Amino acid sequence: MNALRSVRPSTYVVGGSVWALTVVLLLPLPVAGGLLTGGVLIPAVAMLWAAHHGTAAGPRFRAQVLGVGLLLTGATGAACAVIGLVEPEATADGVTLSARLYLISLVVVVLVMMPGLLRPHQHRDPLGRLRVSLDIVGVSACLILPTWVLIFSDGYLRGPSAIAAFLGAIATATAAVAGVHATRHRASLRWAGPGAALALVCGTAQVIAADNPANPNSALAAVAAGAAVNVAAWVLWWGGVRVDPEAGPPVPAGGEPAAGFPLFALPVLGSSVAVVAKLLHGGSLDATSIALAVIALLAVATREFVSAIALRRHAELLTHHGNRLRSLMFGSSDVAVVVDTGLAVCWQSPAAARLFGLSDQDVLGRPITAHVHQEQAGTVGAFLVECLNSDRFDLADARSVTARFRDGFGRWRDTEWTVGGADPAMPGRSLVLHIRDVTDQRELEQALQQVSHQDPLTGLANTRGLRRAGPGAVDGGALILLELSGLTAITDVHGPERSETVLVEAARRVRTRIGDTDVPARVGDARLAVVTRNGAVRAHLLANQLVTALTAPYELDGASAHLQVWAGLSDLCPETDVDEVLRRADLGLRVARSQPPGGVEWYDEVIEERLVRRSTLEQDLPTAIDRNEVELLFQPVFELAGRHPVGVDAVLSWRHPTLGRLPADELLTLAEDLGVLGYLRRWALQRTCRQVAAWRQRYHPLWFSIGVRPGELGDEVFHAGLDEALSAYRLPRSALVVEVGEDDLHQGPESGERLAEQLRRLRMSDVRTAVGHFGAGPTSLSRLRVLPVDVLKVDRAVFSRSAGSSSEVGAIMDVAVTLGRRLGLDVIADGLTTDDDLETVYATGCRLGQGDLLARPLPAEHVEALIEQSHDTSPS
Repeated sequence: MNALRSVRPSTYVVGGSVWALTVVLLLPLPVAGGLLTGGVLIPAVAMLWAAHHGTAAGPRFRAQVLGVGLLLTGATGAACAVIGLVEPEATADGVTLSARLYLISLVVVVLVMMPGLLRPHQHRDPLGRLRVSLDIVGVSACLILPTWVLIFSDGYLRGPSAIAAFLGAIATATAAVAGVHATRHRASLRWAGPGAALALVCGTAQVIAADNPANPNSALAAVAAGAAVNVAAWVLWWGGVRVDPEAGPPVPAGGEPAAGFPLFALPVLGSSVAVVAKLLHGGSLDATSIALAVIALLAVATREFVSAIALRRHAELLTHHGNRLRSLMFGSSDVAVVVDTGLAVCWQSPAAARLFGLSDQDVLGRPITAHVHQEQAGTVGAFLVECLNSDRFDLADARSVTARFRDGFGRWRDTEWTVGGADPAMPGRSLVLHIRDVTDQRELEQALQQVSHQDPLTGLANTRGLRRAGPGAVDGGALILLELSGLTAITDVHGPERSETVLVEAARRVRTRIGDTDVPARVGDARLAVVTRNGAVRAHLLANQLVTALTAPYELDGASAHLQVWAGLSDLCPETDVDEVLRRADLGLRVARSQPPGGVEWYDEVIEERLVRRSTLEQDLPTAIDRNEVELLFQPVFELAGRHPVGVDAVLSWRHPTLGRLPADELLTLAEDLGVLGYLRRWALQRTCRQVAAWRQRYHPLWFSIGVRPGELGDEVFHAGLDEALSAYRLPRSALVVEVGEDDLHQGPESGERLAEQLRRLRMSDVRTAVGHFGAGPTSLSRLRVLPVDVLKVDRAVFSRSAGSSSEVGAIMDVAVTLGRRLGLDVIADGLTTDDDLETVYATGCRLGQGDLLARPLPAEHVEALIEQSHDTSPS
């Protein structure tokens, strides 16, 4: 099939002509007609091959049924040619065998081909359907009339001929009308419909010729039909295989191009010639001929009447659309202009005079570029010439250009030109331009651009304007981020107008103290920023100067207002955008905020790591208990003489999945800052009391201690939770030791006194108290006389050999132990790490100790094993 496609069409024509002449010259005419009809097998096989392999451009079903119809036609012609050679006089019931075969083939071909021509269904309005029906009736009558007048009216009426004439005429008319009136698959059916009609006419002629062998014209008719059916077959092959069904623009509803197609021209002409010839040869018209002529005339007249109605409606629709288009053109804000190949204006819309003040006399016949600014005229002209010379212009890819355009009043306007393709009235020689005035739009864009990059209150750049300034192309610059505190207080006292006045004054002070190349900006409600090209030293000096200037008093109608200011700085880098520099400066500002007002700090990666760690912990802590990440560990307190556990310290520990294990002090501080310390404490108290109660039932009594934050001691919820946990597990209050750190005693005189009072309240409720890390801070031994504590935990800094000579360390520790005994305190050496530590502590007479040397903080099951082991080794 690929080889068949590669052959040029002229080759088919020449080869077919040679084949036809050879057959006609060498064989009898009836046999030659059958053999010529057999040539249809070639396009038939080609169509079936394309349908089977899916290479047909149209629907496979259409190629299949048309190919089968041609295959039957060609096979019947070849069979009749063989019969004509072998047994030319063969008949059946008085009818030649060839006539019967042609008739049967015609009936089957009609039944096979018609579904392929009538699909898909064509969507038409009622007038369109009526017009199609009238065309079928009229064409059928016009096709039957010549045959009846010339053949059947003289006594040649035979059964096969009559059936073929009526069936062939109706089928031919249906096929022709289906092709001419197609709205869907129009490109394909315009070829397939007429091709099928010609094939059916040839089939009808073959039946009549074979049924009337005595007529001298029958043989010539058979040869002509055999040659013509080959033409029809290749037309069908082209329309069913090679043509894309939907090629070309779609047909609008009510605007079918076949409405005015001269479909009746040839049938009416043929009928007229046949009738005139009959009358000239002395014949007459019988009733059937007159009836057929009347039917044809009525169909033609009615069809024309219906077409006139359809055309009138179409004209009304066009008029309506024209009026709408005219109103749109008059009311459009765009000016439409048509220019020729020389860019001269051929036509302009009425909006040109209304919008641009340009009359037809000012524009028509003159180059459109004459109204373009001279700096842009060359570019615009080259653009329009390029569009004119484009081989194919797609409206979906319409191009545009901007230009300064001079109107009829001599003013220059910013315009946007869009090319809309060629004028349909001058295809290939014109160009349609749509010119829009965008002057107001450009001015608005510039105003919005300025507003979007500037703070309306202070006149400084905003964050977007700061981004536009950029970090610079070279290193050495810095960004200073300033935070102003106190504006809210000014608003509350003096009103929002006064706070805005202060903010404007602050912006003025910043603007007057920076360099010409520096960029000031307002990046928040109470934040200002300065991008400076100075080095690190000068940037730090400028930040201090700005902080000093901004903290100076602000005069407000006889009253003075003050602001507190901090500053954070970050280096400018070419590879770092402004948002990242701002973020880093904000981290430096956070550190500065932890200092007294006036602090100035640079961004540091260590700061960021610490803040990232803090932020991660703050996000994960509220759900850490639910994820079983918070553990409760116990560190035993031993009696040093026998190494027996007498108590345990309950230690909270957080095993973070990414940051590792957090110490108890950091965990409690973080929980207190986040407000979840109460929940964490209740959970720990319940778990601790339950575990200690179990140990006290199985072994000798143990006391337990918990480290608390000073803020908890004043919280009634903490005391309620403490009482609830002790009561729930029936633990004596004396079994609990509440421990505070030595550093907590030095938070100020008032805090220290308040903490002492809270410890005294606990002692009065039989709960014992303790001071931890004693000796690491400035607390004097004499103060122990007034502190309401029962247990003193001496820090390793007191007894460690690294703190001084062995004699000095021993003397200090001995004093602490002696004083503790006199005051009735239990002294615990906390932090025993080495054997030297143990030896020093033991020598002073200290009875209790704890530390990693004896046991680290352990899970409950490990502590229980240690207690079990100690219990088994103790003397009975």
